[in-house]
Amino acid sequence: MPPRAEASLRVPPSDDYIESASVFVLSYARSLEMPSEGQNRLKAALDAALALVQDCHLQGGSDEPVSIRVRESEGRLAVDILNRGTPVLLKETGDEVRISRFREAAKGVEKMSVENLGRRGQFVRLQVKVGRLSRSVTEERPVGRGEASEGGPITFRMLEHGEESALSRLFYFVYGYDYIHEAVYYPEKLKEMIEQGRLISMVAALPGGRLVGHVGLVRQNETPPVFEAALGVVDPIAGSRGVFSRLFEKTMERMLQSPMQYCYFDFVTNHDISQRLISRYGTCDMALLTGSQSRDTQVKLSKIGLGPDPEEMDRYSILLSVIPRVERPFGEEVSLPPSLGEHLEFLLRPLGLSWTPASRFQVLAAEGNYKAHYDPTQGAVLFDLFEPGKGAAEGVAQEWKQALKDGYRYAAVDVPVREPGLGAIYDLLSTDGFFIAGFIPYHFGDKLAFRFQSLGPAEAAFDKIKVSSPDARRLLEIVRSDYERNRLI
Repeated sequence: MPPRAEASLRVPPSDDYIESASVFVLSYARSLEMPSEGQNRLKAALDAALALVQDCHLQGGSDEPVSIRVRESEGRLAVDILNRGTPVLLKETGDEVRISRFREAAKGVEKMSVENLGRRGQFVRLQVKVGRLSRSVTEERPVGRGEASEGGPITFRMLEHGEESALSRLFYFVYGYDYIHEAVYYPEKLKEMIEQGRLISMVAALPGGRLVGHVGLVRQNETPPVFEAALGVVDPIAGSRGVFSRLFEKTMERMLQSPMQYCYFDFVTNHDISQRLISRYGTCDMALLTGSQSRDTQVKLSKIGLGPDPEEMDRYSILLSVIPRVERPFGEEVSLPPSLGEHLEFLLRPLGLSWTPASRFQVLAAEGNYKAHYDPTQGAVLFDLFEPGKGAAEGVAQEWKQALKDGYRYAAVDVPVREPGLGAIYDLLSTDGFFIAGFIPYHFGDKLAFRFQSLGPAEAAFDKIKVSSPDARRLLEIVRSDYERNRLI
């Protein structure tokens, strides 16, 4: 007999719809001539799984419908329930009642598991043979996570072994499933990164073990050693208790104990709190990426108690900065066309760099070469112009025009400063709407690249970009002036 066609259903996030969803799945099971005993035990497991997912949606404040998919293949019935609420993390401590009931429910079916889907959420999956099932299961509803207490002293420490699941749940509490780095939703990936030395993870924890804050140092390069301060998050439940500042202080203490060329930061500019906090450690501003981030992947200011986001800001901007850990992390001198060097010398001085004017007679290669990396989540494309040339620059412009038609809204072009012809590349790209961003560490190494950028049909809202340091404010005005001079849209 050929497999029966797949069926699906979406129900509102409410316990009132558990019974109707069970009826839907059992109707499909009956069409496969599953014995009544098997149907009863399937229903018990199904009710437990549905109650768990509905509870997760309610506890997490998700108003998205619960999706149920059912199909048959090779004599087995498979049910996938999409969880877009609080993550089900079976190895987490402190939630033994829910975990115990979930595992008890699994005894009545051949397989019952949780599969992480990153930003898409999770599948709670049931699989049963169409024939006779095994032992009975409980029909009790799993208990939700409840509200954690805000009282008691908060401790600041390294993430402990086995707490990776709790860290994934922290990111869900703050960001839902919209956090930009998808690895945070996979506890096993976080564990692997820590074990391999690719992540140094500092957390803030309540007395009961609940994590309410995290800042990580993510290794981006081995030679030279370069780390990025990233994965910063604070649960609003912690309130205004200075959690982020104290947690970051502990992270910086750890940074000073770790050999590295420099530490890299990217600051969201719909607020300047983190910029002001971290500036005391000697940040050097390098570039302003205007409209580079989708607002859908950023936590809303209202959720973390900082007021509303500007409605006119379609996309968020990012300020790139570094903390040097050696005297001259990018060498002693660079050659730049006067059109860039004279305006942006103030960004080089704090890095121990001087600049010399590039010869006006530098010849730009006829062809050149580049690579393109597309990021659909951000609606952005990054062009690495590793061999500058006229043909390559024209190719970048043409590919960006096509990307705009495909819905992309931001483009960046990185040109190694050590390569000749940077001034000519600037002239070529500016005629196609590209404008200045600033300097970036090229491939997170010890050399610089210059970044040009282009913004699609979106409101840049320059007046709403918040930067705190004098250098960043000066850079903002230069970027804005160049944008207004070169923009095509």
